[in-house]
Amino acid sequence: MNEVPTTVNDTDDSRLMAWDSHWQKTTNTAAFEESTPLQDYLQSHWSDFLSQAITPDSDTRLIDLACGKGTLTELALAQGRAESDRSFDIHCVDTSFNAVKDVAERLGITTAFQADCASLPYQPNSFDIVVSQFGIEYAPLHAAKEFARILKCSGRFAAVIHYKNGAIYHDCNEKLQLFENVLSLSLFEKALDAFTAGYAVIAGKIPIRAFHKADADFAPVIEQYKQLIVSTNSPSKSLLIQILKDMGFMYENIESHSEHEVNAWLASTKLEFINFKNRMSSMVNAAMDEEQVSQLLAPFLAKGFSKVLCERLSVNDDLPFSWFVQISNVGV
Repeated sequence: MNEVPTTVNDTDDSRLMAWDSHWQKTTNTAAFEESTPLQDYLQSHWSDFLSQAITPDSDTRLIDLACGKGTLTELALAQGRAESDRSFDIHCVDTSFNAVKDVAERLGITTAFQADCASLPYQPNSFDIVVSQFGIEYAPLHAAKEFARILKCSGRFAAVIHYKNGAIYHDCNEKLQLFENVLSLSLFEKALDAFTAGYAVIAGKIPIRAFHKADADFAPVIEQYKQLIVSTNSPSKSLLIQILKDMGFMYENIESHSEHEVNAWLASTKLEFINFKNRMSSMVNAAMDEEQVSQLLAPFLAKGFSKVLCERLSVNDDLPFSWFVQISNVGV
């Protein structure tokens, strides 16, 4: 597939840029290559749903909304191929160009679109199955009208949605606070000042005392950064430690690295921190409470769907990490 069709116009949105950068740099691996209890649990849930929803008795048209790296698309393809007696047509959409481009190329799907879930490029009653995992909650609540619009009255909707004040929510919020604190130190800005002064001294452009001034301004920031590392138990701690080691190695061996190389590393690492913070912020803000889930259901109920199942999913008796919502006019 050479081009991914798009209906997205707001490419300057910081949240979209953060996710697009993430999907661009995520390696092309299968959705569940690294097994974790949460991934295994979700895969089992989705396998049960898809085995019931995709049957050899009828042709099936399915769409994966906010597909990300194609977790559900991949599972649905496997189930659809298992039921090879009938036609199986699968579509996927995401606001991230890099996400849908990867899914299209990796899974060989020609019906992958960059699109806003609040304005889907499909006719009413286009799909037998509409699914999403950790995706549709990033769209505004009124986008639920679109989800109901494109679903056939005989169809099935299922979505895994971030749970407000749940396990993933708290993990993301902790990481958000940590990265906001790091960025508030102006670590990368002070490092750039110190490196710039160091290279200027090496080039004979400024006296050594000018470097000492920049170094003195940089030192307390490094100490504050170390204190943040010591005080956190976040899984991101190892990343922060590695950044400190890399920065320290370049600083102590400044003549072994070009100024351009160091400046590029500082700029790209700062951007990664900003993008990660924005992703964590968007995940926290997207999480839904019971009232918001009820609002999500309303357009389906208005269309006449009568069967609704809302589960709180958790692993090992931990806090719920997500909602699992199923909507249909058949037994669920």
